[in-house]
Amino acid sequence: MANLVLRCSAAALLFPAAALAAASRTAAVTPVVASTTSYGTLVSSGLSRDSCSSSLWSGNVLWVCRDTEQVTSAGQVVLPVVANTASYSPLPNDPSNPQPLALSSPQGFGSLFYPLESDECPSFGACSDGTRWVGWPDTGPVVTFRGTGVANGYAFIARQHLSGLAVVNTPSYSLYHVISQSAGPIPSVSLLVSSFWSSTQIGYGSAASVVNNGFAYLYGATPNGKLALARAAQTGFLGALDEKSLYQYYVNGAWTSTPPSRTDSTIPLPNTSSVQGTIYWSPKWSSYVWIGGDGFPNANFYISTAPNPEGPWTAATHFYTGTVGTGSLPAYSALAHPSLTDGTGNYIFITWTRTITNSAGVAVYDQPLVRVNWQ
Repeated sequence: MANLVLRCSAAALLFPAAALAAASRTAAVTPVVASTTSYGTLVSSGLSRDSCSSSLWSGNVLWVCRDTEQVTSAGQVVLPVVANTASYSPLPNDPSNPQPLALSSPQGFGSLFYPLESDECPSFGACSDGTRWVGWPDTGPVVTFRGTGVANGYAFIARQHLSGLAVVNTPSYSLYHVISQSAGPIPSVSLLVSSFWSSTQIGYGSAASVVNNGFAYLYGATPNGKLALARAAQTGFLGALDEKSLYQYYVNGAWTSTPPSRTDSTIPLPNTSSVQGTIYWSPKWSSYVWIGGDGFPNANFYISTAPNPEGPWTAATHFYTGTVGTGSLPAYSALAHPSLTDGTGNYIFITWTRTITNSAGVAVYDQPLVRVNWQ
């Protein structure tokens, strides 16, 4: 464990340089697409999976998906629906010979990656009154440490209660611990703090996150469809996120240790959107980057940049439109995947979710994968 502490400290020393580079740049970045390459669709053999997000883990890419169902060899969908599942994959191959990316699930099918809580109609969230609890992740875990065979992360998951697709509660957000202590591809998960963020607070970390400059920057949705921001100093062992004394909140243009109400009118970040998306740091532009969509039913992708996690964010510009599906859910969950890149910022991978009708005439989820090269 001493080696882990030393490696964490050494990595932290790299962050201030990135912050200084960002702070010294004042000109807005205008990303321009050079080319795009289709990699087909994500392959999850025998499974139909909704809205998969990714994180660079320990020698692998960790994928966490929403509703997952088994699909028989005859193309039929089999119940139950599992509210979230995990897989891993390697990096995509060279764009000169693009091949579909296969997601592997060695743990098998049946259990949730983020387990439901005791009051959420376990084990699959289906309640006797016809309502349903779901643990739907909008983004991958916040990875605070990664090393050879070891990785550590956290996830903030909404305690969301549905009637059909209508949300019937104001969710609180629970904190889960995600950790690998061996070279195994799928980490273990445990509920760390139930309702870490109350229903009167922002669900920081549930919408997007980026770890840089010695902080975990955690974004959550505001009621008016923007993003709010908190940060946690990465001073704890392996970058622990369960200690609220490490947190600060961006309120009225300044950092404060007092958490705001979710309805505070001074916390929404201008030019941001809480429609599902991804935020990451780009060395190419010395900027933080948001990539996301304009929501159901389109597959339009937009990009915005900022010199600092809190902004100022540029107005989002459209850079790609994907083909929508033929099923009842044409397109949504426009996500970027910096975990699939070499970290230079010269390119990014994107996915979106749609439903299509398979050869058996059954509607299943489908997630195209596209590489975007920047000029």
